[in-house]
Amino acid sequence: MTLKRRFAVLIACIAATTAGAMEKPYPGPFVENPDFLFVLMPRTPEQMAAFYEARGFPAAAIARIRTTCFVTVHIENRSRRVIWLEPDRWKITSHGEILPRLDDVYWETQWDAIELPQANRATFGWTQLPAVRDLQPDEPVGGNIVLPGTTATFNLDAYFQTGKDRRGDLLMVRFENIACPHGEATE
Repeated sequence: MTLKRRFAVLIACIAATTAGAMEKPYPGPFVENPDFLFVLMPRTPEQMAAFYEARGFPAAAIARIRTTCFVTVHIENRSRRVIWLEPDRWKITSHGEILPRLDDVYWETQWDAIELPQANRATFGWTQLPAVRDLQPDEPVGGNIVLPGTTATFNLDAYFQTGKDRRGDLLMVRFENIACPHGEATE
């Protein structure tokens, strides 16, 4: 890390921890270190419904979307090595129980049941976090993970293999007591 970058990170940390009235550096829980920036942004059902309604999704799809917990994820590879994004390797728990991530198999079943048009399915797919992605140095990625709507809070243990051949260090990030918002957005 260059001296200039270390100084910028130090200033950002000092500003975030010492100025109570200042705006948070990111809109949700985050981990920032020399390997990556990892931000979680839990969304309300109303936020997600409005997003997909604006893209022409029918009422039956919106009704299914409203029954889930969407968390927008933003990750930036800040290292000089490849970091592998594989959400299937992540462990999501609530009150000691493993939570399923509602993946594309789940959603295809939902969309088949309501005969959702292919254009809407493609749009929905583009908004989800990729199943596998090799993040090159300085490359960002984002998308949603979706959990059952009955989830109140959850813990996330995210694991990342590193290196072009996935034989580098294993990185792990833990988030605890992340709330799935229910009801209206408060921000």
